[in-house]
Amino acid sequence: MKTVAFTTFGCRLNQYDTETVRTLLECEGGWRTVDRASDADVVVVNTCSVTARADATARKAIRRIHKEHPRARIVVTGCYAQRSPQELAALPGVSLVLGAADRAGVAARLDALEPGRVEVAVSPIEQARTFLDVPITEMMEMSRAYVKVQEGCDERCSFCIVPQTRGRSRSRAPGSVLAQARELVGSGYVELVITGVHVGDYGLDLPAGGRALAPLLRALLAIPGLERLRLSSIEPASITTEIIDLMAGEERFARHFHIPFQSASDTVLARMRRRYRAQDFFELVRRIAERVPECGIGSDVICGFPGETDADFQQTFDALESLPITYVHPFAYSVRPGSEAEGFGDRVPPEVKKRRVQSLKRMMADKHRAFRARHVGRTVSVLPERGRRGGVPRIEGWTGNYLRVDLGPGEAPARVTPARVTGLTDQGLEGRIEG
Repeated sequence: MKTVAFTTFGCRLNQYDTETVRTLLECEGGWRTVDRASDADVVVVNTCSVTARADATARKAIRRIHKEHPRARIVVTGCYAQRSPQELAALPGVSLVLGAADRAGVAARLDALEPGRVEVAVSPIEQARTFLDVPITEMMEMSRAYVKVQEGCDERCSFCIVPQTRGRSRSRAPGSVLAQARELVGSGYVELVITGVHVGDYGLDLPAGGRALAPLLRALLAIPGLERLRLSSIEPASITTEIIDLMAGEERFARHFHIPFQSASDTVLARMRRRYRAQDFFELVRRIAERVPECGIGSDVICGFPGETDADFQQTFDALESLPITYVHPFAYSVRPGSEAEGFGDRVPPEVKKRRVQSLKRMMADKHRAFRARHVGRTVSVLPERGRRGGVPRIEGWTGNYLRVDLGPGEAPARVTPARVTGLTDQGLEGRIEG
């Protein structure tokens, strides 16, 4: 039997896209998924291209796979493949470069590949108008399952190339979303993570029109057997009062928002072409914290965007220090080829960008520790999963408000479980399962 292994970089959306390719190969091509590249006839590398470092990481991984497993054919897909297919096709070992809108034909393309030939199958993403709907009913990750409800983005943030790599916003039919969710819950997944490129735009392109995320979440929460529903990253303008109220009133809706922020300077936000002002973000975060106590609120911040002054950055630092934000992913600005900001002047020196990133990390480490410390002595709900620390098997898991809990050795229950928090780890909590 033909065997395939997968390597995935980037966001949760990429993890779902990997599952899409896996399902297509297994169901349509008769392939068998294996864990190790050494056992695989084909290795699929799903790439990210959010930063120059992400590109470099993907290239390094491809070269390593070819060096260690020269007989395996390598298929490259993902945002980097869509953005620069010829660059990846030139790497040793690559047999197929597959675009975002071309995944449906992956099994047939692999079967038709001639030995020694490199095929580039990358269609213009701007022509994509429909959601690739693949009936995924099981996933390589055991405890939770991702459900992709939307693809693409209609925004034009000056630093971003997502519209060029994933195309325009397109939504999945609600009936298909609910059918897959029921299948996944029926297969034993007790937590579903709802994901998309711009998930808050869900429904705008459907026949009924209008934003339809809140009604979809409500319908998902009505599925028998679902123990936790989690929402992936969502833009500030998409978080409606209805969504906040739904989270506040439904315990199974994980109390966790990840909201891209990028900067607290209105001048910088305008250059980024973000569609909100800093004050809008402040008011949103405070409203969530008031309505949903102990909500885990995370964000992304870009440090060193062209033209960002020390005063601009200080505004961002002070805002994050004062707001009830529980964690931040700070990124040093990286020029993306093809983005509007590629042509901007006023570049910030690399050492300044690095210094700003490090200062945010130090400040947020203290805030995150204080947030974790408030949970010591409490009982929290954890979805356990198998983990490993220092080579020793452990039970680990996540709370609804996105805190990792080390539960010690033992077997992981396949359901959301109460656990008593007994202390802190470097990045999370220690606890023990109750009952």
